[in-house]
Amino acid sequence: MDRGNSLLQVLVMLVSGVLLAACAALIVGGEPSGGHDTASRGGAQTSHDAAITSSINSRFVHDSEVDALAIRVTTWQGVVTLQGSVRSQAVAARAVDLARSTPNVRRVVSRLTVTP
Repeated sequence: MDRGNSLLQVLVMLVSGVLLAACAALIVGGEPSGGHDTASRGGAQTSHDAAITSSINSRFVHDSEVDALAIRVTTWQGVVTLQGSVRSQAVAARAVDLARSTPNVRRVVSRLTVTP
């Protein structure tokens, strides 16, 4: 299988996971994976945050430096949190830059750790 198909499969899995998590939180009425109470935001905001998360995951998948599967992206009212392990400080900075440059992102919180 070529790299393009592999990247597409990863992207589809990431987007599906994000959408499923957002829908589950709305249906159950509990807290989404980011630990925030969904009652304080409407469905439009939840959808908007899911679109931001999906866009950032897509940027990570298409970037040659960032390992998209190593970074968990969550978005709450336009504030993006990145969690996971990366191989260098340069990769962490690249991931933060990609997230910051995504439309509608208000702020990026990095909880990335470097593990060479």
